[in-house]
Amino acid sequence: MNIGRSDIDWKSLSHNEIDRIIAERIEADNKRIEADGGKKSKRAGYILERIAEINNLREADKEAQDGKVKKNRFIRRHNLHPEEDLRALQLMILTLDFPAPDYSVMRVKSDAGKVRDIVKQKYFPWRILHHAIMRVIEEDVYRNLIYDTSACIKGKGLHFGVRRMKRFLHRYPEYKWFVKTDFKKFYQSILHELIVAALRRKFKDERFIKLIEIAVLSYDSGTELVDVLENEVERKKRCSDWSIYKPTYREFCGKPDRSYNEGEISCQMPA
Repeated sequence: MNIGRSDIDWKSLSHNEIDRIIAERIEADNKRIEADGGKKSKRAGYILERIAEINNLREADKEAQDGKVKKNRFIRRHNLHPEEDLRALQLMILTLDFPAPDYSVMRVKSDAGKVRDIVKQKYFPWRILHHAIMRVIEEDVYRNLIYDTSACIKGKGLHFGVRRMKRFLHRYPEYKWFVKTDFKKFYQSILHELIVAALRRKFKDERFIKLIEIAVLSYDSGTELVDVLENEVERKKRCSDWSIYKPTYREFCGKPDRSYNEGEISCQMPA
């Protein structure tokens, strides 16, 4: 069988045949990278095969379960037949044939009192799939981030960010201030087109892009999120504390109304 064929009927093959084809494809791609001096091209080969490789799925399963087995009944249910589930997930990845996404929203309150809505999917197959994808692409993705990026990166948490900030303030004593910003409902509101465009600049495999659209970008926040964000804008505008609501630079530089009222100039700020 030609290992480079794209019309393979994966469902008709045995587990051993699937593992053999995947191993041969990955080995051929590794040899090509080695022949190029270890440089990976943007058209990285066989990304789906690397994600679907059974040992990668087993390790992803372990990572996804870490510290959650006792409190998650879905993980315990999966552990009754883990190999069967992983083989089913392997076929889903290779054929891009997944069940309909089933999202649920969990409301979590932090120690500081901030309430967050966490949108999550079932453990199998989705959470295992997320870890399997990251195990393959995280090195390439993180390499394109600036060093000070620290959100959700192993070894780069809150303390890392504080140390970097202190180091910069010590190195550049003329800078006395730093700006802390926050995006409300960032993950729910970021445009999916931006994510896909960023990934396409790094990965040219359209099958992998399709997998990302299925695994991560199938969630639709709907009109409720729009209402939440619009209400937040109005709340900020009504706030009388200048330190909490500051107009944007464009609003601040709005053209003033040239009419005079009792010797005072009234500035018309755009809505």
